[in-house]
Amino acid sequence: MCYTATLPSVIQSENLTSDLLNLTRIFNRWLKMLTSYGKLDETTLQDDFTAIAKVVKSHETKKDIKRAVQRCRDYALATIMRISDFVRSLTSVLNLLCKAQENKEVRKIQKARADQGMTERYRPLSKRLAKEKIHKIGREVIYTDRHTDDAKTTRLVRRIVEKRAAQEVHKIAGKHDRETNRYRHSIQRAVSFNLYNTRYTEYDAELRAPGTHWKVQTHHSKGKKVLVAKFSYSTYEEAVEACTRYMVAHPDDPRPMSAYRCDYCSKWHIGHERLPQQITYLASEKFQENDEKISA
Repeated sequence: MCYTATLPSVIQSENLTSDLLNLTRIFNRWLKMLTSYGKLDETTLQDDFTAIAKVVKSHETKKDIKRAVQRCRDYALATIMRISDFVRSLTSVLNLLCKAQENKEVRKIQKARADQGMTERYRPLSKRLAKEKIHKIGREVIYTDRHTDDAKTTRLVRRIVEKRAAQEVHKIAGKHDRETNRYRHSIQRAVSFNLYNTRYTEYDAELRAPGTHWKVQTHHSKGKKVLVAKFSYSTYEEAVEACTRYMVAHPDDPRPMSAYRCDYCSKWHIGHERLPQQITYLASEKFQENDEKISA
């Protein structure tokens, strides 16, 4: 079995000689001993426990790290233990230790560039798919959701994305690159990237369906407002029960929750009841649309 050490990738300069880094090296050594030989080296355990006690007693150590470190220490002291549980605990505490030592600003830059330029490369393809409408189901690709749509619709969306991705990659690639493995790999990357992005359309009030199937949410990695599908319930009773649970969990919320049937997916959703000014605004919009239709 090939063992790879778990160490922080972008460590802060002040943590180069810290107790956390020393403990990270110790737990990496424990993990290597357990995976290779199934036991710990007893000659170094006394020094290891001293380093563990220093981290546990420190006021700067977070509570979740303290608990995870103490759990690993108890496993090492136990006479009877399952090696698989010990390995799992060591892996968990190493991830926590690495996260605590990493430079957050550098990590933020790495996350921003994690897609390796695919956002810029496939921007024309993403814009094209955002305007693509599937006539068989009567809606756009961006308003499809693999979590709520049926299997037939999901397969249809995937075929359309595969076709458009192949066309875009064919346009970008040179004449001599179209028979290579790199060309096929580029098509696969374009398909997977845009299949993921079709769920996260950037928020626009004009694109939003009229208050039923979609909700506004801040995307955790992009930091932008996007539309995602609401959780759906099969029956009215399940939706009402969910409303009750929400009101119990949020007693300070001034707007009551109600259940309604969705015109988009024919299932039940829950949502806040509209304020009077919102109802007046929506009603005026409807009257304006009717007047436009009559005048036309």
